Amino acid sequence: YGEAKDGTPLDGRITLNVGARSISSLIFSASRRGPLIVEDVAIVIPFPNIVKTANLSANMGVVVYDEAGKVAKWVIGKLDEKMRPQLTGTMTMDGTKRPEENPPLLVTWKIPLASVSGLSVSGLSISG
Repeated sequence: YGEAKDGTPLDGRITLNVGARSISSLIFSASRRGPLIVEDVAIVIPFPNIVKTANLSANMGVVVYDEAGKVAKWVIGKLDEKMRPQLTGTMTMDGTKRPEENPPLLVTWKIPLASVSGLSVSGLSISG
């Protein structure tokens, strides 16, 4: 966050990089082949109430900022090994003090044919 001068509102910047790394605790299905695939990646970014507005852009996926709810949702989709997703932006504060809270990010994703617990389904039968 920038410093307020002469009663002017604070401004701030955000940069968020996303990447995947191999996790040894994942247990993969025997039918899985090839590199680690991470898909349906989405990040919800709650902003402090003091943020008046934010101007965000991403090099991958779609980012939408809800000014009324002070929340941005960045839907990346499938991670690409060749391109690292990055969100950048600026924000304007309503006031001259730094925000007192730093809300946590909510990150969701799927790794097909992988299980953290070791539980796997070897077959599925549907009848009727």
